[in-house]
Amino acid sequence: MTVRISAIIPTYHRPVDLQKCLQSILEQTLLPDEVILIDDGDLGGFPMRDELEARGMDCIYFQKDIPGVTESRNKAAEIARGEILVFLEDDVVLFENYIEELVNTFETHDQDGQLGGVGGIIDNESLSLFERVFERMPFILFGISGFREGKVLRSGFATDYGRTGFPVKDVAEVDFLLGGVSSFKRKVFDEFRFSNRYRSASGYGQGEDKEFSYRVSKKYRLLVNPRARLCHYPAPKKNFNRFIKGRAFILSRYYFFVESVKKSPLDWLFFWFAILGYILYAGARVLLSFKKKEWLRFKGTLAGVMDIIRQRSLDSL
Repeated sequence: MTVRISAIIPTYHRPVDLQKCLQSILEQTLLPDEVILIDDGDLGGFPMRDELEARGMDCIYFQKDIPGVTESRNKAAEIARGEILVFLEDDVVLFENYIEELVNTFETHDQDGQLGGVGGIIDNESLSLFERVFERMPFILFGISGFREGKVLRSGFATDYGRTGFPVKDVAEVDFLLGGVSSFKRKVFDEFRFSNRYRSASGYGQGEDKEFSYRVSKKYRLLVNPRARLCHYPAPKKNFNRFIKGRAFILSRYYFFVESVKKSPLDWLFFWFAILGYILYAGARVLLSFKKKEWLRFKGTLAGVMDIIRQRSLDSL
């Protein structure tokens, strides 16, 4: 089966990182048919266009006036001509078989036509000693994380990839995919869109990828293929406010729980127990690190909790 593939990259003031990402696309064993660059910054054009077009890839450049990764992904899905949309971030570098592994998964695991998305794995993320000692076990205890990666918990929290010590070993069905390491059938976007509700005051998305893909998983199957790997080299975020980050994290979990996860009043017990655990964890980070950024994040966390309790300022992150 031959399918048309669109590679989608939202970008914002990261020309050096973006060039590394594009170079890794050039080195793929299976090339996309088009590369769509959604620019929230001032690139002014498509870097490496000549090299990409020489390999048979169409280059589509779109500059937006209103920044935000959710808007970028939705816009790219509107203009994409591929049957499979591969979503990336501008600070990732793909293993050479990344796209081929994603597409092979669609071709070999979609006999019933109900496979909606396939995700890969970030190769260079692992738990630090601090996280293994002070995060993993408390997170399990409070229902913030679990044992099966890619699963949404009753609390509205989820078990992230690479955070358990027991990574996915083979193609597996999951509840959610991460935005910068995911792919979806084009037809999924006939019914679903990334929600702008999960865009924080700093302009960055906060859990919008989990929320989107979890909604998709209610109609279509989602798979993760651990052989599709890339490396993520997070660039420093501009206008990054730790207080906003802390508040946005709590409120995004609240939105996700209320709108997508909660099935009965009893589920509130799981949600608030997880929130309590996260508050204790965030407070411990302040005491152990003595860093201002952790204190600001903790204040934002408490502010988010108080907003939920008072049902105040819940219209946005």
